[in-house]
Amino acid sequence: MLTGARMAMECHVRLESLPDTGVLRDAWLEVEAKSHCSFFTSWAWIGPWLALICQPRHARMVSVHLGTRLVALGVFTVRRRFFGMGPMHLRLHETGDKVLDNLTIEYNGLVCEAGHERQSLAAVVDHFARNDSRWLTLYLPGMEVDRVPFDLIRTIGLDSRTKKYAACYVDLSALRDGKQDYMATVLSSKARGAIRRTARKLAQQHGDLAVSVAASKEQRLAYFHAMAALHETHWTGESDDHGAFKDPRILRFHERLVLESNDGEGPQLIRLSAGEEVIGYVYSLVWRGTVYFYQAGIDYQRFGTYGSPGLLLLVHAIEQSLGDGHDRFELMAGDAAYKHTLAMAQNKMVWLSLDRPGWASRLRRVWWSLKRDAA
Repeated sequence: MLTGARMAMECHVRLESLPDTGVLRDAWLEVEAKSHCSFFTSWAWIGPWLALICQPRHARMVSVHLGTRLVALGVFTVRRRFFGMGPMHLRLHETGDKVLDNLTIEYNGLVCEAGHERQSLAAVVDHFARNDSRWLTLYLPGMEVDRVPFDLIRTIGLDSRTKKYAACYVDLSALRDGKQDYMATVLSSKARGAIRRTARKLAQQHGDLAVSVAASKEQRLAYFHAMAALHETHWTGESDDHGAFKDPRILRFHERLVLESNDGEGPQLIRLSAGEEVIGYVYSLVWRGTVYFYQAGIDYQRFGTYGSPGLLLLVHAIEQSLGDGHDRFELMAGDAAYKHTLAMAQNKMVWLSLDRPGWASRLRRVWWSLKRDAA
């Protein structure tokens, strides 16, 4: 296999305006079919993102060719501050708008032919560093650490700032192969006790617990709206902040994901009930054997005093995924205690900012230092 530096030299990288949607979709799906991409870099996510979130005038397609073969694609947004007169900032599959980027892409990267992920990204970074002097900052959000070419970044002298987070997961395949029970194998006795007490109290007061998986697009959309309403109620009740679905543009994006999904892949909505009472919903994204937990809506106003309804809900979602034959349940990046409670292992995710060396970069670092000191 080619090394990152050699791959960067032998690849041909182009940054150009977006082609027509149909042309881009066909090229994307061609590479996707030969890739190990996540849901977040599949056309199922990128297509609606381009249609509803990303303004076309800010978007550029990056392509990587090895010889005559297309091996990778991505979309960078190009933004300038100070009324378009400031330095250029490039972002991979983000807009630069904090509200819209609350979608929070993870397992990000180029959609890439399997085996060339790290090398293709190295080629793109190398291309920007050596052939395009207009940009100041290159943002690579939500990347798996192992897929980032840190060696090349050091070699070509880019300044880097990183934020790293654990990305916890449950290895469903390992549990299934070992014929192991999830709760008994993974959870601590303290966590098992809290979950069982919550389940027992709910069942005693409201009736037997039942899990329902939305089976049609119409039902998935109904469950999604109910989940989003519970989610927003909890977040706005806890503080002056808002949850993940407050902005109508983001709500429309997820509605489109749901409506374009099929029974095997895409958004999955699970409801947990006790008798006739709905405890909450789990919203996940299913893709090639992996279940990415995205959000949940729990009726904390009614059931928050019952113990640990959130843990109970996610345990049922994990066990449902295990029973459905999936390979992995991703709890996604973050330091929340529940993720570590429920997980078997973890990856590392990085939000990476690369700055071109020079006076503008030095001035930027001083500004960020002053902001940190003021905070």
